[in-house]
Amino acid sequence: MELRGRLWVIAVPLLFMIGGLVIRYAAFASVSVEPGFEAYAHALCRWDCQWYVDISQYGYERFPIPNQSNVGRWGFFPLYPMLVTALRFVFPFPAILVGMIASIACSYVACLVAWPLLEKNMRAYVLYCAFLLSGPFSFHFTTFLTEPLFVLLTSCVFLALKRSNYLAAGVSSALLSATRLVGVLAVFATVIQMFRQHRQQGGSVVSFPRWLLGRPDMLVAIFISPAGLFAYIIFLHVTVGDGFAFLHVQRAFGRVAGNPLLFLWDGLSSVPTVGWLPTAPQWSALAAVTGLTLSVVLAARRQYGAAFFCAISIILPLITNLASMVRYVIGLAPLIMLVAVLLSASKLIYLVALALFLSACYFMTVAWIGGYLALV
Repeated sequence: MELRGRLWVIAVPLLFMIGGLVIRYAAFASVSVEPGFEAYAHALCRWDCQWYVDISQYGYERFPIPNQSNVGRWGFFPLYPMLVTALRFVFPFPAILVGMIASIACSYVACLVAWPLLEKNMRAYVLYCAFLLSGPFSFHFTTFLTEPLFVLLTSCVFLALKRSNYLAAGVSSALLSATRLVGVLAVFATVIQMFRQHRQQGGSVVSFPRWLLGRPDMLVAIFISPAGLFAYIIFLHVTVGDGFAFLHVQRAFGRVAGNPLLFLWDGLSSVPTVGWLPTAPQWSALAAVTGLTLSVVLAARRQYGAAFFCAISIILPLITNLASMVRYVIGLAPLIMLVAVLLSASKLIYLVALALFLSACYFMTVAWIGGYLALV
């Protein structure tokens, strides 16, 4: 029985991986006259995807790209394009194809890592796998974007914390901080878990620093967590002359610091002038509000580290504007796991949610290929 259960854990994401590929390809075929898997990969490579393809092929430039409003590639973190570049030495195919295959593989492994995090709840596991690999936003997790690797490494961090393996959590956090800027925030989840362990052992708040100093493994985990970000800063300082070019280039993308509450209000009040469907800013604002609400639910369920990590990972980009907010929220693994658990509580709701995930995959893929801004 145990072997059969393990086979199901392996088979469930595999089935959704194949099914999702079929659904998305059908959506591509319905709007494209050019057949073939490479054409499919190009059609799904929208917006940031092309930046990662260029980084994988050409690396980072030493100066702003001519004729592109001083835009540079420095705002896109290096770990995932480096991984794809390394894979291309083994598999001599175009970067866009290798990136897509690597993303599908990362999402598949992320599902496997999620199994113990979901407390071996098969219904929740099925919904989570369906969401990543054949759900309404599955193109984000099966295209050359950082979401697949980000979700995988985030899951690795929280699985390591669940097992009190702080060194593994630190290594995963270091890799996470080289994947996306908010990845460096995972260190706070690590410290929160350390504090909870200390309190569970009868320690006081005041004695926590002294207890922490007596645990070298924990100190190493904390100090190596931002290593990926620091390495990227050093690289940019040496090559560009500005270690924080990844922040300074954000102005060229229209990201300027402001009041997040005003950004939310502007988004929510951006009512449609034609029809009844919400506008792209409204979808982005609703995604941010939903993500923050789910973070509160995580905190209520005493998952304090995950709650803090998710909340701050939403608030930090929200300080600049609402751009890509839908993608940022659905890329937070603890939030999607929480949704899967909540939807799995009732068998009827579970079946309806699964059907909606699979049917929405087709229509959302068409919208993604068509350039719908809310999905950027």
